[in-house]
Amino acid sequence: MPDHPPRESSIDALVAAMRRELQQGLARAQEAVYRQRVLVNWRNGRHIHRFLAAQSPGPETPHLVLIAEKFDCNLDVVRKILKFYRSFPKLPKDPPLSWSQYRALLTAPAGQRSLLLQRAITEDIGADALYALISVSRHKNQTDPAAATGPAPKLDFKRGRLFTYKTLQGKHLKLKKGEIMVDGGFKWRHKVKVGAGSKLTGGHIVRSVKTEDGGYELKHCNDDVSSLYTYVAEVERVVDADTFLLTIDTGFDNWLDSRVRLRGIDAPEISTAAGRRAYNYVKKALGNRPVVIKTYKEEKYGRYLVDLFYMRKKVSDPQIIAREGIFLNQELLDLGLAKLYKDPSSAPLVRSGAASLFAADRAESSSPVKADDPPNNEFGSSSV
Repeated sequence: MPDHPPRESSIDALVAAMRRELQQGLARAQEAVYRQRVLVNWRNGRHIHRFLAAQSPGPETPHLVLIAEKFDCNLDVVRKILKFYRSFPKLPKDPPLSWSQYRALLTAPAGQRSLLLQRAITEDIGADALYALISVSRHKNQTDPAAATGPAPKLDFKRGRLFTYKTLQGKHLKLKKGEIMVDGGFKWRHKVKVGAGSKLTGGHIVRSVKTEDGGYELKHCNDDVSSLYTYVAEVERVVDADTFLLTIDTGFDNWLDSRVRLRGIDAPEISTAAGRRAYNYVKKALGNRPVVIKTYKEEKYGRYLVDLFYMRKKVSDPQIIAREGIFLNQELLDLGLAKLYKDPSSAPLVRSGAASLFAADRAESSSPVKADDPPNNEFGSSSV
């Protein structure tokens, strides 16, 4: 009896599976190449180190020049792989970083390499970001040696939760039966239909959940008010290291544009060398990936004060950024790219035990405005 020809759908599924295997295999092969490059450079560095150790005492450069000539490579390459072995004499069989990342670490002061290595692994910091971190740290040590040894002040903060709102109720809201209002932040409110049996009233903390028909339903949650006013956003423009133009997803298919400023810190003006360094670092760190902000209040110049969180790699779920993202405000303080700024009308900025840090703070009641800050209608303009 002749075999039946396979159905087209089963062939499509087969081909899709084969393509997945091919793509995964190529990715594994590429990873293996990167890993072998690290291992080969480390082993060759060890060969050079052992060769030099067996020579008579004297300068190493003549030997390195001869090695480079015989190996048909640049002298700088020979120096680099030798330094790689000497900087990391114990390398795991499965190196956690790429050669470009290790090469960046070689430019850091010896005393900082171990800490930077751990950060690169745990925070998934790429080579470009490592170079920027090292450059910033070196400049900070040169201009303010005391700051290099003293810890930066720690901002007090609490992470929020995306798509979490507070319900509102009152005669002035003019709600129909089966409707409730939520506070979406940014002076924006949204009516949501609720079921006949809903017990939601004003003052509840709720999460919005998208339904199959494209609408939204509200679910009561146990979060407190500290979870509110947290949003995923796209960075339209970095004005300077502490000021941004954002397109913000406030939920319920509503997006708005807003100019925001990082809470609690003050970065140098972009017209200065320090301001350019801070700006360049922030631009590289954020890249084109989404960020999460938690808003506090609108200061008198019309900018919302925010905590900003980001990931060094792209993630599909913005809740991961909210839970695990790097706190940019604090990072800029730690790197010496910004200083603490105290708004006396705000909640405490630093963790308990650090109140003395405010002794020399300025007493203005709002964030400073820099000379290069654009007006609020700057969306769509080119980057600085």
